[in-house]
Amino acid sequence: MPVYDYLCTKCGNVDERIEFYDVNVVECSKCNEPAKKIISIRGPNCANETTNWLPSVLEVVDKNSKAPHVVEFIKNPTRQNYKNWMKGEGLRHLEPGEENHPYPKEPDLTKLHKEVWEEHRKRNRLEVRSR
Repeated sequence: MPVYDYLCTKCGNVDERIEFYDVNVVECSKCNEPAKKIISIRGPNCANETTNWLPSVLEVVDKNSKAPHVVEFIKNPTRQNYKNWMKGEGLRHLEPGEENHPYPKEPDLTKLHKEVWEEHRKRNRLEVRSR
């Protein structure tokens, strides 16, 4: 019997199973929802291998969009469709060495931690008074 890959329609988990050729839907090993057979290529060529992060991109895609690049990516989340979606949305990856990226720098938490600790000490201090 051949080995097939099955993609869960709910959680995005990919299972590899040995099944008869006519089994198109199986139960997902993680969430027990239906998982559909997907086309996969066996062998040492990993150039088009599905990544484990690609389904997570679908969480940020506008599901109500009617744009062709969005509809195609939701229907078939492949690397090429991901690239088309990024281009269609005007997004790009940061290049190595880009210093002035739009993301804010991480705040310096040492000062904040000191302030919080001092407030905690003031609120919870014990005073011993004599009469």
